[in-house]
This record gives sequence, C-alpha cells and structure tokens, in this order.
Amino acid sequence: MPMKHINLTRERIRSLDPGDMLGKTLELPRQILDGMRIGREFTERRALEPVAELEWVGLGGSAVAGDLLQGFGFAPPALPLSISTVRFPQLARMTRLICSYSGNTVESVRAFETTEPWNIWLAMSSGGRLMELAVKTGVPHVSIPAGYPPRAAVGFVLGAMFAIFEQVYHFRTADYEELARELAGDAEAYARLDRAENPALDLAARLVDRTPVIYSVDGLTMPPVSFRFRAQLAENAKIWSHSADLPELAHNEVEALSFLGQVLPPPLVILLGDWTLTGAFSDPRPGLRRLCEEMSIETISLDSMGAGRLVSGLRTMFRLDAASVYLALLCAVDPMEIPVITRLKQLGSNT
Repeated sequence: MPMKHINLTRERIRSLDPGDMLGKTLELPRQILDGMRIGREFTERRALEPVAELEWVGLGGSAVAGDLLQGFGFAPPALPLSISTVRFPQLARMTRLICSYSGNTVESVRAFETTEPWNIWLAMSSGGRLMELAVKTGVPHVSIPAGYPPRAAVGFVLGAMFAIFEQVYHFRTADYEELARELAGDAEAYARLDRAENPALDLAARLVDRTPVIYSVDGLTMPPVSFRFRAQLAENAKIWSHSADLPELAHNEVEALSFLGQVLPPPLVILLGDWTLTGAFSDPRPGLRRLCEEMSIETISLDSMGAGRLVSGLRTMFRLDAASVYLALLCAVDPMEIPVITRLKQLGSNT
C-alpha cells in the first residue's frame, strides 16, 4: 500500500518529530567541533601511546564511527594505524578501543569485562557501566555528551577522534574548522523546506514509495557511508533497503537485476560516489544504467561532495542522514522512536 506523502511545514515537523531528530541530525557541524574540544581536553589530561593496530569494538551508531574513520582516510599509509571494527567481540586480537554511546550496550560492556585493562587503549561513552568500569580499572575514558540517540551523536565521536589522532599521531587530514564551516552551510540548506533549495529533502521526496538500492562506487569512502545510510533508513524512516559495492556487484549481483525489477515498492538505484579506478578499469556505471533502463529500473547518481576523502565522505553522509529523517517525516513516521529494536531487546532479556 503506498505511503501517504505529506507536505511539510514547521508546525507539522514539530508534531511528527517531537524528539527533534531533525534538529539533532543538523547539529553535526557543532558536534564535530565540540567533540574536538573534548578530545583535546582529554589528551591534555591523559597521554596515549601510539599503537599500530586497533580493534574498534561497538555496535550500531557506536561502531559506525570506526568504519567511517577508515573510509575517510584515517588508515595506512596516511595514518600509521590499522583500525578493525568488531561488532561481535570475543577474545581480543589486538589493542582495543571500546565505544558505547550509552555505556550500557551489553556486547561492549562484556568486551570490556573480558579484556585485560592494559589491552584497552581507550573507552568512550556518555556514561553508564562502561565509564564505571573504566574509572575502576584506570582505563582512559572519553566522556561525550548524553541525551542523544546514538545514531545522531556520531559527530561527537568523530570530532574527539580527530583531535586524539592529531595529538597522538601528529596526523591532520584536513582543516577541521573549515570543514565545520562547509558542513554548517550544508546544514542551513538542509533546514529549508523547499526541495529546490534542499538536496536532502529532494532525495527524500524521490524515495517515498520506493525501495532504496544503494550501489557505492568508489570502493574507499562510500562503502561505510552506504552502510550508515542503510542503518539510518531503517532506524529513522523504518524503510528496508539494500546495498552493494562496485566493482564487486558487477561480477555477481547484476545477474539478478531482473528480480530487482519485480521488487515492490519499485526500486530506486542510487549510484553513490565517483569511479576512481583508472587504466584498464573502465567505469561500469554507463553499462549498469543501460541495463537498469532496459529493465525499467530508475537510477540516480549522487557524486562525491568536495575534495578529499574526509570532506566528501562527511558531507555525503550528512546529506544522507538528513534525507533519512525527511523521508520519515514525509511518510508521517516518528524518526526518533525505535519500537521494534526495543521490542527485540525485551524479548532477548526474557529468554
């Protein structure tokens, strides 16, 4: 059954979004600057020794920051640190950074309890059991602001890590203040209710009554951005989506495109990012668009925004985050509440 596509006004947004998920999402530029301040203050109090490999332990919004940092260029050879994001931790394979926004994520707390304190490089949370354990064992702990859903607090985590990496590894991948100004300009655009002036709202409107199929193109920055977009579509808009990466999908998934054409609601294929491989590696997008056209599958391209992996990755992520909230509002869905996730946790605690 088609969803009701409503016209948005400020009054309707306030009624549909009583928790102000849109406002929290558009805080990203400020969150990054606040996070950097927190990270700098932390490194003034606690000295961290550089490590060559780091196991980033977390789930959901607390894990995605580890994925994003790698996609944004915080990885060898630029930064002499290999980050492995672990969502189902067992025995530690390397030094750990344990992140849980609430501080009470069961898996993250368990990871802390089963890891020797000397093998935990850092813990990060807004409080909770994780902070209690860190204080008790003397593990360095970064405290980030409370009061946000984890998926809307990623700016604090990223900003803190930008500052920590800058201090520990003497690594600065961009002018962070200029980046924050660019993101603030994006935030102004994403606050407007005119599709012609708000690319995030325009994308959301195109996704009403559609099944998003996200094909990341560049192989570096966009796969974690695509993964986050899927999660944001699910949690904010309660929309199922699919994602895959080029060039891999050109060697398997395209064989089943005819089935994609049968999906309801009809799919909208989003080609995310720029094709960066050169030489013998030809851009597969023209051929993919042709195949989709022959099967009556609509495609759109969202090219990278800005120069450099960090700038383009963050700005693209920001647009997609805002689009997921607008999609919820256009479909008259509260983007803050997550009743099915809450129910599943209740069922798990009763088993």
